[in-house]
Parts: sequence; structure tokens; C-alpha cells
Amino acid sequence: MTRSVKIGVYGMEEAPGFLVRELRAIGLDAREVTELTPGTLAGLDILHVFFPPMAWRGFIIAKFLGRRTVAHWIGSDVERLATRPRRSGWKVAVRFVDLHLAVHRPLVDELAELGIAARHLPNLSEHLRVEELRWPAEPAVLCYTPSTGRELYGVSRLVKLARRLPEVKFYSCGAEEPPADTPPNWEHLGLLTDMRPAYARSRVLVRPTRRDGLARMVLEALGYGRRVVWTQPFPHVYLARSDDELLTMTLKALEAGENRRGREMIRTHYDNRRIAYRLCDYYRLLLGRPLE
Repeated sequence: MTRSVKIGVYGMEEAPGFLVRELRAIGLDAREVTELTPGTLAGLDILHVFFPPMAWRGFIIAKFLGRRTVAHWIGSDVERLATRPRRSGWKVAVRFVDLHLAVHRPLVDELAELGIAARHLPNLSEHLRVEELRWPAEPAVLCYTPSTGRELYGVSRLVKLARRLPEVKFYSCGAEEPPADTPPNWEHLGLLTDMRPAYARSRVLVRPTRRDGLARMVLEALGYGRRVVWTQPFPHVYLARSDDELLTMTLKALEAGENRRGREMIRTHYDNRRIAYRLCDYYRLLLGRPLE
């Protein structure tokens, strides 16, 4: 009897742990890897890495041990690869990657410009739900204002937008403290473990990021049938790059009503279980045999 394939997942924040849980749910032998050493990698068949530039030594070790390797790009890692001049380690390691995946289609194009051929596979989100929430009676906007990287997330632009729309309620989340100098129509919700109540009181998610991967908040908002204004092109969202476009599209989104098409897209194309099975197909191709 052939033994089951052992998959190790390494990376930042919650992505490795959630992918491991989804893979286990469909019967695969997956585990989270916290260090990339020969002893750890020797017990694996496949090494799957989120944020690949931080793990280039692991790819080299894995290939010398005869293991298959997957690099899963999420957004900021592509920017890091493109902008940091000291990339010699990764330039060597890229030859030891069997499969590149990217969570957002524009990242596939960016990686191609860097000489890396990647396939599109969305990231899995633990908080992604498809649910019909009542459209709020009062116009309200939800936004993400973390404590770090506020220029990247356009926090000052959000505050400016709130000042231009004094009759619209703005809710922010993602940090313990609110941004500075917020207007009276701004309410800070703090760090949230359950986002459903925030989406329930909001009509529109506004995300004026300078750069993004496939933002989980965008998928979550669409799953709840909410409108989205974003600086990145994406189906069933309003594209807005300048401050004036941000104002125009936010006003339009507030009056557009429930986003049924966006919710159905999430149901059809971003279901966690379906993505996990697609990933299994890639694993089979890499190994050339069944996974169990």
C-alpha cells in the first residue's frame, strides 16, 4: 500500500495554519512547518511556502532532499522581489521551485515581468462567508486602518473622504486606536475577531490601497453582498484611483443596492473547499501519482 503524501506549509501569519486545516479536511496529510531545516524537510514530500523570498534557503534544501516545492505569492512579496536590490539569494533559489502560484491575476503578470511563470490560485480565507445580509437603511462605509503601513492602506485618503461626505457614517477597524484627526462622522471599531457585525452595518467597503494582492476584506465584503470601492481592478467592484474618483465611486456604490453578482461570484469561484481541491490537482501533477 502506498503511504500518504506529506505536505508541509510554511509562511507568515495565519495563511499556513488555515491551509493545513483545509487540506486535512479533504483527507490530506498536511502540517504547518515552523523552521526550514534538513531534519524538518526530510519528512515531507511537498514544501508549500507563502511569502517565498523569506524562505529561499528552504527551497534549496528541499530540492537537494528530492522534495517538490511550491511558492505561493500573495502581493507584498512580489513588490519586495521587484524593489530590493539584494536579491542574489532568491535568484539562485528560484531554480529550485517546481511550481509558482499567485493569489491575484495581476500578480501573475508582475511575476512574468520578473521572469517567473506563475499560475493563478486564490488564497483561502478563514473568514470568508456567503450570506445575504440586510442592506443597511443608513449609508455607511467600512474601511481598514491598521496601526502600521497607513500610507500603503491610504488611511489619510479615507479621512479626507469622510470629511467630504459628512452625512455618511464611516467605520474603521484593524487597530486598537483610530487614525488621527478623524471627523465627527467617524467611528472606530478597533481590532475585530468577528467581522460580520461590521459588514452588517455597512453598505460599502472602501479600500484605497497603494498596492494590494487579493485582499481578503474585498472577498469577504463581496461574500456578504456589499459594494466595494478599490484601487485595483476586480470583477463587481468600483475602480477608483484618484481622490475625486474615490468620492464619485463611493457615492455611486452607496446607492447601488445589494451586490448580488459579487456574492454569487464568491460562491462559485472562491469557495475554500473548491480551491483546496484545485491545489490537490497541482500536487498530483508535481508528484505524478495519487496523493494517498
